[in-house]
Amino acid sequence: MGTPRFTEHLNSSPPYQQYPNSPELASVPQYGADDSVRHLGPRLSTKGRPLSPELMSPGLESVWAGEGEKEVFYPTTQPDPYEAPREQPRPAKRRVCGIAGRWFYVLLAVIILTAIGLGVGLGVGLWAKKTSSHRGPSSTSSPSSTSAAPTATPTVDPEYLIGGALSPAYYSTTGAFNGSGIALASQSFSTDIANGTHGDLVMYFQHHSGQIRYMQLTTGGTWEGGSASEVVATDAKNSTPLSAVAYAMNDTSTWHIFYIDTNNQLKQKTNSNKANLWSDGPINDANLFANDADQVGMQACWYGSDYGDTDYDHTPLPSGSGDSDASHANEVGMHMWYAVNDTTFKQYGWRDGDAAWTYQATWADYNAHAGVGCYSWGPGSVTYVMMVNLQSTVEFWWKDTNTTLTGNATHPINQWTNASQIAVNNVNPASSLGYTNYFYAQMSGTNMINGYNVSWAAENTTILTGDTFIVDADPGIPGTHLSVSALPDSSGGDNIVVFYQTTGSDVNIFTRDLQAGQWTGASLEIPPT
Repeated sequence: MGTPRFTEHLNSSPPYQQYPNSPELASVPQYGADDSVRHLGPRLSTKGRPLSPELMSPGLESVWAGEGEKEVFYPTTQPDPYEAPREQPRPAKRRVCGIAGRWFYVLLAVIILTAIGLGVGLGVGLWAKKTSSHRGPSSTSSPSSTSAAPTATPTVDPEYLIGGALSPAYYSTTGAFNGSGIALASQSFSTDIANGTHGDLVMYFQHHSGQIRYMQLTTGGTWEGGSASEVVATDAKNSTPLSAVAYAMNDTSTWHIFYIDTNNQLKQKTNSNKANLWSDGPINDANLFANDADQVGMQACWYGSDYGDTDYDHTPLPSGSGDSDASHANEVGMHMWYAVNDTTFKQYGWRDGDAAWTYQATWADYNAHAGVGCYSWGPGSVTYVMMVNLQSTVEFWWKDTNTTLTGNATHPINQWTNASQIAVNNVNPASSLGYTNYFYAQMSGTNMINGYNVSWAAENTTILTGDTFIVDADPGIPGTHLSVSALPDSSGGDNIVVFYQTTGSDVNIFTRDLQAGQWTGASLEIPPT
């Protein structure tokens, strides 16, 4: 059986420098914590995140100058002795309701036009409120796969900017890209781990050069790679989100990496332990274009039988079992959610063995600058997806795909349903979301990463309030991408791991025991070139 290798040297173009030329700075701004936060490893700067300057328009000033009237008489002959002229009475001006007639009609016209405007605006506003109250996806006809990119809806709200998009001064000149996407893949067969022929975990990130690269956690516990020899793609946009899906089917271990390129097109790179070469994936042929914004939500998620073959050693399932069983759905494949504008996601799907991705649904009225979370690889036939709504609250949705069952009012079949009894409030509007054993989100204000233990049960899904926590480490830069996983350890237990950025040129890993314990952390050593 072949084993995956990640030491190939790709004949790619030179590092892709995407940021504009600007004076090189001594260091990248530090997004650190205050002294109340326990530091893990070297102390980080406490410099807070700068905001874009407020742009104010000068007020309009009105000037009115009154004009007085003078009556002037020019004599043509020698005047007679003075005699006071008799004052001729002027005709009285017509008044309506105590107002001069001309001004009354002007005022009346203004009132009528204002009333018409209010009526139209109120009608449109009520219609918009009615339509925006809809939550969840709508399944419509599939858009043309050759359609042009959607109309760009860029935003200048600093909440949705990160790194160099705030200012060219914040582009990193070493390490990771400031605002790098982060994706994890546990992509080893258990036999490979036991024999030491492949690492436990692979982390994908954006290098400060703009390239998408990867680093590998070896069986010895050290991280290797991240150099110009471990390049996946060279055409990614700045701060692209990254998503990784890894699975094993028919003794073949396969990895898919998704990102957004410089033209805002959704891209897929694929590799396997048989090919050992990165190649374009089928989503490229769908011509799907993402929102033209700095922070863009995008997530791919495997669905089906616990990532494939039973000897594929992935993270432990929430139920505690890492093995496939008969209760898994028979169909396997991937779902994809990506933002097409500031408030809308499109959903596509791919089944194992298919040649193309197909349109599935549109999700409107969500914050499409935030990330998407998902869980669809456990036992049973229910898929879950998590999104941030326009009020910065995470909503949890579920769908039972077992069409052999008969649904009812509380448990419909093959229909997305909001588990409205649970939610996570007050998250960062651009929060990345992640799930593996625990659900994670970045909180508003503190920028800390919180974890939640979710008991998945369709309409009875709950959050175990006694098992929530804060990742006891430095806060992330606002809107940091994050990625999470869980790994078996040498003692027979499991550890949870969380990756995110705290300064902008770094990628940090924080870990603790799956059940409980202290968090420890370290910054990965990313090659400078």
